Amino acid sequence: MTEKNSAPAASWFQQYTDFMHDDTKGVEFTRFGQASDIPKHFIREQIPQYGKVTKIEPSLQHGPLLIVRHKPPANIFFWSKKAIPIKVNGIDINANGYSWLQSVVAGKDICFVPMVTSSNQAHAECRVFLTESKKNINVGEALLSLGFAKLTVAVPAPLKNRKDVHGVHLYQYYRSLAQAERFAKDRRNGLWQQALPPRVWPLPLWTQMWDRLLNANRLPALVR
Repeated sequence: MTEKNSAPAASWFQQYTDFMHDDTKGVEFTRFGQASDIPKHFIREQIPQYGKVTKIEPSLQHGPLLIVRHKPPANIFFWSKKAIPIKVNGIDINANGYSWLQSVVAGKDICFVPMVTSSNQAHAECRVFLTESKKNINVGEALLSLGFAKLTVAVPAPLKNRKDVHGVHLYQYYRSLAQAERFAKDRRNGLWQQALPPRVWPLPLWTQMWDRLLNANRLPALVR
């Protein structure tokens, strides 16, 4: 009788042990503090994570980093003060972009999706979205549209295998970044005002008319 009663307990303990040691690493309960804390399947499956940006930290080597207090789905270690540094993947942010992050993103709730396995285990490279406005704002797109950043990646070729979730999201993300940078170049926004020659009239007029016709303001008043 004793052996029968102990079997379910042993089975439960083994299941719990296996769960904590598999690819999830118990992430339902873990607050991320560095890139190595993020399981690889989060990147493969493009699983969104959430948190609050506590500050923007300057970095000469990597550019501005978002210091994010991660909010796991089941945070039982609520006393943990760990925060994960996040770099907006695919862009190089200039001084104006750093100021923009300080004024618009610092202190806000965000969604972040790990994009690549970073060789630097101190920070993670992610897509980042502001979630406090009525619609999610892609931070990378916003910075590029304003001319506060440059694209640092090439857009990959479209994938034939639509089941490759990571590959599809990577292509879509980098394509959207390229479109945002082209938008800024066409309008000589930000750094492109001096980097490119003035557009020959009447192209600027046509651009303004086209924007008004399509209501093509990419960014709400909060982030312009």
